[in-house]
Amino acid sequence: MKSRSINYSFGLGAALLLLASPSLVPLHAQATASSVAPADLKSPLPNHVDGRGPTGPVELRILSPKPDEVIPMPAAPAGGPAPRGASVEVKFEIKNYEIFQDPVTKTGQHIHVILDNQPYFAHYDSSKAWLFKNIPPGTHTIRAFPSRPWHESIKEPGAFAMVTFHVGAKDGKNTPLPGVPLLTYSRPKGKYSKAEAAKVMLDFYVTGCEITDKSVPNSCRVRYKLDDQPEVTLTKWAPVWWEGLAVGKHTYVIGLTRDGKIVENGPFNLVKPPFEIEVQGAMEHATGPGDGSQPGSGTALPRPVPGPGGNEPDSPTRPPRAPAAGNVPEPTRAVPGPGGR
Repeated sequence: MKSRSINYSFGLGAALLLLASPSLVPLHAQATASSVAPADLKSPLPNHVDGRGPTGPVELRILSPKPDEVIPMPAAPAGGPAPRGASVEVKFEIKNYEIFQDPVTKTGQHIHVILDNQPYFAHYDSSKAWLFKNIPPGTHTIRAFPSRPWHESIKEPGAFAMVTFHVGAKDGKNTPLPGVPLLTYSRPKGKYSKAEAAKVMLDFYVTGCEITDKSVPNSCRVRYKLDDQPEVTLTKWAPVWWEGLAVGKHTYVIGLTRDGKIVENGPFNLVKPPFEIEVQGAMEHATGPGDGSQPGSGTALPRPVPGPGGNEPDSPTRPPRAPAAGNVPEPTRAVPGPGGR
């Protein structure tokens, strides 16, 4: 389909990617024991295996790199060019949640690994390290949380991990501000087949504030806008399902508001991630680590599926700022070490 430009009047000043040190836990009422989703959930999507667990409170830790660690740049080979960046292994420890990949459907429970403001990569083997190649010099932040086979995040207090480190030298970029609420986008991303577009999930992760009605003090709302549809405000931390997306390129905008104002957080600004629906093609989840979204916009008007959340009348109007361009590091599949799409 022919794409046309969309004029977004969506003023969320932060696609806020998860604030925390490894010890920070999300502050939200939805993650109490009484509201945690039941174990062994049935998959809401075809060609995806069912969920397994959790078997207890989920705990995810990033074992390496260490907080504030400086990873040296490799030396240039004799007579060769200077390296563009350094390789970084990310090692995990997870408790009470099984990580696996079904050999038939290629789906399974996994860890979403997010470097700076890039789309996530899916890690299906927590006993091995995830390897990023050519991370450019400077300060970087990795966020991670476990997900179900259909990529819905596990929304529990201990299920989020984050670490800020440096390659070569510290430059202060890609560093979240302490004490400021943050949101990270997760889904949708990349390319989907037309069959998959029957149900496309919007999912995100929140730290630093409770997502609920604005009558609750210090609470937040999540705002999004899909293509040229009206802006929507969510008052519950839960996925949203979009039905009937048209073939072509789509863009959505997502961020946080609190006390009627935009929530901003340093370099993690407004995010406008693109994704695409193809007439035919491989299942989106089977493309493997390293697949990326393609830039573009769309004009489809799908029917939102009723679910948790709600609308509120106040609407920010500041135009979005696009994420800063940068050298995108190369991901690889898991490598042996302690410890997709």
